[in-house]
Amino acid sequence: MGGWRRMCGPAFSDEVLMRVFPLLAVAVLFFGCGARSGRVKPEGPKFPVAVPDDAELRRVQTRAKYLFDAERAAIFATDRLLIQDALDRSRMEWFFTVPREDGWYSLFGTLDDAGTFTPAYAFKAPRDDAEQMASLPLNELPGDFSPVARAVKTSMLATVEAFERGAINPVVFVEEDGDLTVYVLQGTRDPMRFYLGGDIRFRYSPDGRTQREAVRLHQSVFAISLEPGPEGELYQGSAHSHVLFGGPLETELATLMLYPELGALTVIHAASRIAYFLTPDGAIRVLSEAPERQRMLRPDGTFGPLDMEEEAAPPPPSGQVDL
Repeated sequence: MGGWRRMCGPAFSDEVLMRVFPLLAVAVLFFGCGARSGRVKPEGPKFPVAVPDDAELRRVQTRAKYLFDAERAAIFATDRLLIQDALDRSRMEWFFTVPREDGWYSLFGTLDDAGTFTPAYAFKAPRDDAEQMASLPLNELPGDFSPVARAVKTSMLATVEAFERGAINPVVFVEEDGDLTVYVLQGTRDPMRFYLGGDIRFRYSPDGRTQREAVRLHQSVFAISLEPGPEGELYQGSAHSHVLFGGPLETELATLMLYPELGALTVIHAASRIAYFLTPDGAIRVLSEAPERQRMLRPDGTFGPLDMEEEAAPPPPSGQVDL
């Protein structure tokens, strides 16, 4: 997780891609856009995909908020780690952040061949205030974190093999039945370059040894550059066509929440005439040629009518690719 990791929170200005005329957005998605990064024409769907209903959109938003909180905690822990003197990097093979009832725990350590995790550095923060992340004596850790470490190691190795990038970040979610869900997202060390896609969701037994599920959320990695284009045009957002899922995913919404400078993201599927407009405040706007299907999932988790206005329409998104 080292290197540059800017994190600004979910605040979002109304002046940045907040109001887009729905018909313009749909036209951009379905008929093309001026893509600085190139546009790949979507292929026809190889299998049917479900259009997400309101319950699924709420699930995506709720899980995205968790991913955002967990990533914030991990970022603050990494910041605290890097200012320490005389770091022993040989003892920092694996890292993860996991919640407990009394707070976030971020650990850096090693995992032996038997699957036993030995922490070298530990940090803790209140669940509702990750900025208060502070160093924690190892003898104050609440139990053994080896199950989490086993799941994280397996997940990270599989993701590197799948997408051939080593800059990745794990996020651990503890399910109600005790199973461990691990998301692995692409990371960045460049303040002007970010990555969407390249993410996998894994699920393990509570001991972290049995993998129950491995779901590739995108089939490829999409690099986004915030550098001005050849003619000086500024980045204002991106669009991509989903191949594996019919709607937005929690990982991409969480990424926007972490990095508001990404502006906005519009997601479609090749078989659908519905577009999903995601913004860094956590909102999901559903755009459709059928007015009765248009709606907005607000940041507070309630649905309402679209709030987009024609006169405030920005330029089209700067790129579309298939993910």
